[in-house]
Amino acid sequence: MKNIKKIVLFLAILFAGLIFNATTSNAATKTANDEQSLTTALSEAVTGDTVEITENISLKTPIGITGKNITVNGKGHTITKDAGWANVGSNGTFISVGAGARVTLSNITLKDSAKYGVQAYNGGYVILDNVTINNCGFGAVLVNAGTVEVRNLVLGKNGNPNNNGIEIAKGSGTDAANVPTVVMNGKLTSSEKENVVYVAENNPSLEKFEVENAEGTDDKIQISGNTVVITDTEGKILYTSNEIGEVEVAGEKYTEPKKEEPKKDTTPKTGLEDNLVLSVVIMTILVAAVIVIAKRDN
Repeated sequence: MKNIKKIVLFLAILFAGLIFNATTSNAATKTANDEQSLTTALSEAVTGDTVEITENISLKTPIGITGKNITVNGKGHTITKDAGWANVGSNGTFISVGAGARVTLSNITLKDSAKYGVQAYNGGYVILDNVTINNCGFGAVLVNAGTVEVRNLVLGKNGNPNNNGIEIAKGSGTDAANVPTVVMNGKLTSSEKENVVYVAENNPSLEKFEVENAEGTDDKIQISGNTVVITDTEGKILYTSNEIGEVEVAGEKYTEPKKEEPKKDTTPKTGLEDNLVLSVVIMTILVAAVIVIAKRDN
């Protein structure tokens, strides 16, 4: 009986190992050095794959990703707009992550997009980890009825003429159940102060959105009155959004950190301190008088 139990246990462990290897060994790394190879790599990638960018890339058309969980590692390279750029319909964003997709963008710079650098669209989930976005025409990040998780995001000036960092919006064609959500899970840095977080105005489909903070995040996104704020580890407000208006927002409420009161001097007083000050004053006056009299006698 003991031998049978050992055999069963061995087979169970062996079976579990086979399943584990089957689910992990299929992950692949694909490389891209231009628009065509990037489009192909993203199209062929399946859940678990990583696409590594080995050269700076200029795009002529937007890229859309749906239905897969992948990582795009820029390896420190930049995606920019090609001189022959053409929007696809109304979409002028470099990378749009749509329904059923969870995409991690890491170690990459997005620059000069016609509209936005990246968008989470209609249920898509985007993680921004060591991402820099500069000089995009409409804004840096569009949270369009999807979720954007900020781990390490650096923003320059985006939007024209006014700055627009992370825009919270909801397109008319998106599903009612998909609520725009911003998750802070690290650090957000911006060269600009205005509209680092911007709640889309005149957007009838935007009735509510959510803000969340992962456990242990450095910066936080919180609700302060009728605005959204980004705060640092000490609770200091770094950036404040525009007015939310009538839009419903769910999330953590901002509480102003308590100011530390000056510590009181608890040293016991003997009375000599005041007498000492008075003595110094009197001595100073006497010395001055002696000097004046001495000058007159001379």
